[in-house]
Amino acid sequence: MRTMPRLIKDPKSALWFFRWSLPKRLQEPMGCKTLYLSLKTREARLAKCLAAVLNLKVEMMKKLPNLDPDKLRKLLEIDIDRGVFRADTPEELAQGLHIVETIGRIRANAPAPKPSGPALQKKPYMQPTSPLFKKVAEEFLKELALTLKPASLYKYKTTFDAYVAAKTNRFLEDITRDDIKDFKQSMLDDGKVPHTVNGHIGRLYALFDFGIKNKYIGGDNPASGLLIPNSKKVIASRDKFYDADLEKIYDWDNYQKLAITPDYFWGPLICLFSGMRIEECTSLEVNNIKTDDGVLIMHIKDAKTPSGVRFVPIHPTLLKLGLMDYVQTVKDMGKQQLFWYLSEGAAGKLANHNGTKKNLSRRFSTYLKKIEVKQDDNCFHSLRHTTITRLVARNVNNSTIYKLCGHKSDNSTHYDYLHELPTKTLQDAIVSIDFGLELDLSKFDWKPSLERLNEREAKRHIQAKREFARLAKGTPVKKRN
Repeated sequence: MRTMPRLIKDPKSALWFFRWSLPKRLQEPMGCKTLYLSLKTREARLAKCLAAVLNLKVEMMKKLPNLDPDKLRKLLEIDIDRGVFRADTPEELAQGLHIVETIGRIRANAPAPKPSGPALQKKPYMQPTSPLFKKVAEEFLKELALTLKPASLYKYKTTFDAYVAAKTNRFLEDITRDDIKDFKQSMLDDGKVPHTVNGHIGRLYALFDFGIKNKYIGGDNPASGLLIPNSKKVIASRDKFYDADLEKIYDWDNYQKLAITPDYFWGPLICLFSGMRIEECTSLEVNNIKTDDGVLIMHIKDAKTPSGVRFVPIHPTLLKLGLMDYVQTVKDMGKQQLFWYLSEGAAGKLANHNGTKKNLSRRFSTYLKKIEVKQDDNCFHSLRHTTITRLVARNVNNSTIYKLCGHKSDNSTHYDYLHELPTKTLQDAIVSIDFGLELDLSKFDWKPSLERLNEREAKRHIQAKREFARLAKGTPVKKRN
């Protein structure tokens, strides 16, 4: 079989090379069996074009007698001495390739072929047909913004920005499976855990799937089949809190040091007695507290998933602790959100993608360390594990737990046939969460947390006014130490 030149890619630099297995008569003069020519490009489309021209030149040079190294290098000097020609436009690329072909025919004493039929209309040579990666990413993010929460949307944007930083902004059609594999390996080399890497790969897969469905690219998804198997097994699953843990967490002597603001006071209590996710609790609004069939409920609208939008009856223990008094106080203050200061306090709107949950989640973990309850597998979300485990232990059926906690059943057909449950049924399930009988909450008082918050906000407003006054007078604002 006749040896033919091939196109290869350097895995480290991602540059394309033209590899020519030299004929035996040239191996000794050249001092090698294989000649490598750098195509000076990382673009697969351009590399294929250049390789096609070089293939033609190689075939023509085979007809030349007595080729020595100097003649060979001179014939290929366009590639060895100056590198492959650069073209900024498709027209320049077509013109350059035409020149290379003409030079090859002249040096090989091969006459230009005569047209055998009517001239074909000239078209741009290998004009890219797909948009750039960033352009598709922006379009995809706009579509995702219609249904995803800001925190989830932020993850997609982070992935796309990281990919562009690592692999540059290229035409979507030029991105290959090897590019995604290189990106995956670079993340692993940087120490990212498999679960995190899979998240990035999954979001890239979604983008390319979007590109395929919108006819920007064809063929297979370059990110398919690249997820690391069993990645979640590498990360220990979260554990629940046990009886001794709960006694320490909700010991008022400890808890009052945590509960310096209303969200720090109410957050761990509401989540324990409802099974809510942390962000569902901290994003509650005053108008979300309603009555249905004589039962006080919380209407969760800002949920992680569509199944998370639901009604949760207020536990009797929360009512005993004064939750409705707090809600009325907030309403009288003219606030819409139950924890209004998390999103629009004296310092202005919270811009962090973690939203209203960030500070409570971090402070609760610090609190667990101080009271010697913190383990590698527990955190604020362990409250949700604790509550769902208690519901199961009290023989609450799975369908009720799914609806109460905003989960979708593993049996999707079963869940699709499951409609809203009566509020009384949900209330019976909530009452079965009987931590109130085991914990001493008699000393719990929410009022000091609100008083401290109001004092803090008042100080911030005064400070903001003073700084504004200094700016109005042209006096530089003093920097804080």
